[in-house]
Amino acid sequence: MKDRIYLSSGSLSNYGLDRVFELASAAGFGGVELIVDARADSVQAGYLARLSARHSIPVSAVHAPFSFVDPPGWEKGEIGRAGRSLALAEELGSSLLVLHTPFFTDSAYRRWLEEGLEKLQAGTSVILAVENMPHSRKLGGRLGVRLNWPSLQEAGSSRWWKLLPAVFRPECFPLCDLKLLEKFPRIVLDTTHLGTGGLDPIEVFDRLGARVVHIHLSNFDGREHLELRTGRLDLAAFLGHVEERGYRGSYCLEIMPRYFRSHDEEATLALLKDNLALIRGAAKLGDAANKEEGAAEPAPRL
Repeated sequence: MKDRIYLSSGSLSNYGLDRVFELASAAGFGGVELIVDARADSVQAGYLARLSARHSIPVSAVHAPFSFVDPPGWEKGEIGRAGRSLALAEELGSSLLVLHTPFFTDSAYRRWLEEGLEKLQAGTSVILAVENMPHSRKLGGRLGVRLNWPSLQEAGSSRWWKLLPAVFRPECFPLCDLKLLEKFPRIVLDTTHLGTGGLDPIEVFDRLGARVVHIHLSNFDGREHLELRTGRLDLAAFLGHVEERGYRGSYCLEIMPRYFRSHDEEATLALLKDNLALIRGAAKLGDAANKEEGAAEPAPRL
């Protein structure tokens, strides 16, 4: 059932959207999760519908823009953007809209999520789901204390400014606290973001239960959104566990574009296929789980 596994357009943001759809289709994904960004192409429903038809792959989910991104012609407020993102999802026939938990400075958006989101949900068939965001360093985190520090020097470039939020406000995204997050009836679970807080994805999934309707998959070792075979999270075990527990929601591969060799489209496609095969095999979805003999060798590490 490949239609439950999507590719985030953000994974290939170093390509144009046409090639994102082309590569997602060629790799065998069941849909694209469109991240609304600063490009006009990402907010023009007519153009997106043509891409979807051209490459025979749907826009299965829409991801509302990050707070620091300004989509052309859109207002800056998070509440207004949520409405615009929903309208885009409805026009494209998408079944899911991904919304972030608010940054600690955005009290109006937090209040709207906690008090007004269900009113918006009542008027649409699109599922509105809230995504857990990264955690700041937690000294008691089993993974966090070991893994977050290297991210400050990711790829050899200085990231000293990432210390500032932890100094002045330890909880950059306060609603990521599980006691607060579980107030939402529909949740997008991001595995990398759990890793930044030293949280075990299996334990969190079991706690949130039926609230989880969509899962962003990537690995983590201090660097965020790594491909699935690189990092400290046992994502194969996680995928097997959630399917055994009866999860029937969707998955989305969400890798940082810097980890693709964008000058080599063949290598990019191979990495996409390898990660998709891991998801299918571990979750026992589709043909990949049933081919024990004569299966192709995994794609080489890129």
